[in-house]
Amino acid sequence: MLIHRGFVYIVKGYQHPEGYAVAYPRYNLLLRCKLEPHEAHVLVKSAYWDCIKQHVPMVPITGSYGYRSTCTSSIVCEVKSTLEALLDVELYLTGSASFLENYNDVDFVIYGATEDVVAKTKKLVETGVLKKNESMLVNEYTRKHSFSMGLADYLYLKKSTILHFMLLGVHVNLKLVQYKFGYTECTDPVLDFKLVTGKIRVLKPMNPHIIPARYEALLNDRSVVLESLREVYSELEPGDYYIQNARLEVRRSGLYVVPDSGVLLPLR
Repeated sequence: MLIHRGFVYIVKGYQHPEGYAVAYPRYNLLLRCKLEPHEAHVLVKSAYWDCIKQHVPMVPITGSYGYRSTCTSSIVCEVKSTLEALLDVELYLTGSASFLENYNDVDFVIYGATEDVVAKTKKLVETGVLKKNESMLVNEYTRKHSFSMGLADYLYLKKSTILHFMLLGVHVNLKLVQYKFGYTECTDPVLDFKLVTGKIRVLKPMNPHIIPARYEALLNDRSVVLESLREVYSELEPGDYYIQNARLEVRRSGLYVVPDSGVLLPLR
């Protein structure tokens, strides 16, 4: 989270233009409230960045500073300390629970997440220490994903999730991020792109549960990397999926399909 002129922005991605951060406005720091969509829209200052060949919202680094969130309640602090002890990691509190007294879930990020963290989390979920229930996922769907997919599709995508669970009666949404910090440079430039719609086959995950999520995949019998910065697409199982208005990007490192600008749905 980044503070600029009294507003809190959520930084996205790991590549950022020199002197700027790619970030979306989310909260009014002074009033301690979430921005309404029309308020956030006014604050967005988009510019075209040739590195990724699209318009992105940018916030100048000069005059901005990072926000280190604190717990809004004793239960959030207790959940944080308990989960840190279980996973032996440092958690970064983000989302509404870092600003508001009323929140639906508690969002934590682990930066520099490893396969060891994934294994620990998976074991805690499988043994019932971290508990899952369908109503928790239904609420998550209703608040965040109902505009882009049906409930059955969302429940299928998250049927084996280890990133949503209940701890001490609180719904926790865990985000595992590969990188410890972002880069003020173009680390993997997009040379060309086009929008694609159709069937894609996920063969196997390259780094399951960790963002950026990457999978070995086939698009029209062509080998590609399916890559997403969205948590909802970070736990895909092998199989056939439908993508709509996804970006097919030619990069120096290879050929990538990025569904984040469109939608990805299971075919079953």
